[in-house]
Amino acid sequence: MQAETSNASFLEFGSVYRTPLPQEVSSLIRQPMSQPTKKYVTQLYCFNCDVHLEIREGLAAILVAHEPDPKQLKEFSMNHLVRVKAGVYYAIVATTPQVIFDLIVDTHYRLNVVPLTAPYEYKHRLPRIEASSILGHYYRIRNGGYRFKGECHDFFELTYVDTGKLNTEVDHVAYEIGEKEMMIYAPGQWHTQYTQEGQGASYVTILFTMETVPASAQNEWFKPLINRVFPYDKKIYTLIRTLVQESTTGVPYMYALMSCLLSETIIRLLQSQYVAPARQEKPVSISRQNYQDDLFRRIEQYIDERIYEPLTIADICQHFSLSRSSLQILFKAAVNQTPKKYISDLKLEKACLMLRENRYTISEISLRLGYSSIHYFSNAFNRKYNVSPSEYAKRFYQ
Repeated sequence: MQAETSNASFLEFGSVYRTPLPQEVSSLIRQPMSQPTKKYVTQLYCFNCDVHLEIREGLAAILVAHEPDPKQLKEFSMNHLVRVKAGVYYAIVATTPQVIFDLIVDTHYRLNVVPLTAPYEYKHRLPRIEASSILGHYYRIRNGGYRFKGECHDFFELTYVDTGKLNTEVDHVAYEIGEKEMMIYAPGQWHTQYTQEGQGASYVTILFTMETVPASAQNEWFKPLINRVFPYDKKIYTLIRTLVQESTTGVPYMYALMSCLLSETIIRLLQSQYVAPARQEKPVSISRQNYQDDLFRRIEQYIDERIYEPLTIADICQHFSLSRSSLQILFKAAVNQTPKKYISDLKLEKACLMLRENRYTISEISLRLGYSSIHYFSNAFNRKYNVSPSEYAKRFYQ
């Protein structure tokens, strides 16, 4: 935990007090001061008398030492009213964009400004990072030769490549995102995506906002996130896989948990600039399989619930945010059928059930299953079972 100037460990350098000093005291000089946020401290101040520092706006830390040596400096979070002892070397560091304070000294003061032999880096407490809103999340499967012309929008976009390779251009600079690698597009960045001929890719796309960092500071804090491809990292892989799995549950607080997982992912990526990368073996891909299995299950349920409607492939693609080619690939992998053939077979299975129930005429069955005509229904039934609907019903009851 960060120590405050009210802590006992600060007493060797000064103390805090409760009531501001009177404005008009003939023996004291009051000087208003303004200090912006700085990463490095290059000089220290030392007075021959006690110094009173009264913060009026913002927050700050104070660095103190008995000698002008960067290695001896100690950091304290400042209370609003602080007294620094005579002969103590100190520097004020704003921890908000700016701190405004009064510096109060005796009229007979002497000030010594001492440059440091090497700049002292103050490690600011970074802003809270939180994915405040997930606008969209998709699992995309692209064949070789796919090309997205490009767009620019006002939110963040994360792309995590599960299998294959995805090429991208960001502000007209080309990158290649390999398997288990990822990239983030910032608000306002123009970008496109494409795959090479003969080289497909499947990848996770997450659209989100981060509003906890002021817009004026986003360029600085988020600079490490953009214009780079992040290599495989086991922790990131686990977070993305868990996020993908959670996105299919449909249970209450699903999006709250997804936001937490995404926030941790962003923080881990930001931390990676401070941590030496470790050599890590890429795992066998299971994110895609887990996602595909669950997605197909949900599509199966969706079709089954609407089998008595004139359901179209376009309806399914729109509902699940899939392209026609992605839907085709999904069904090919799961049941080795096209979506159209799957729906047709399911309708005909329902037709057999209804014929066996002997509650509906063939015309009623055709209409209930959404066929355009009884003729079309009879031909489809005959092609699958090599028997007409009426003959099927007759054989069943015989």
